[in-house]
Amino acid sequence: MPPAMTDSLDIWAVDSQIGADGSISVDFLLPTGIYINLDVPRDATISHIKQLLWKQAHAYPLFHLLMEIDSYMFSCVNQTAVHEELEDETRRLCDVRPFLPVLKLVTRNCDPGEKLDSKIGVLIGKG
Repeated sequence: MPPAMTDSLDIWAVDSQIGADGSISVDFLLPTGIYINLDVPRDATISHIKQLLWKQAHAYPLFHLLMEIDSYMFSCVNQTAVHEELEDETRRLCDVRPFLPVLKLVTRNCDPGEKLDSKIGVLIGKG
């Protein structure tokens, strides 16, 4: 049996030949319908990527229609073809492994503080 080989076109693989400088071209879709393409570090956190996108979005039209940055989160389609909302912004992009390097900025359903309170409540056994 031949030895296992990694796919040379897999941009999320550690030994990928794509993006030798460690950056990946990612497409972003804003809620205003604006499309932005950015080169982001392959191992950047979702939080860092959102900050980079926000700085770039200032130069685009309709930016004034956006709410504050914490009102949004990214969503993508992952390697298993499941639509995933990236609420945990400490995860790295290479760990999320979107099927295609496309991230959509969507409005959060509720305040992040409320989610944290509900998670703490579940952990301590409070209904």
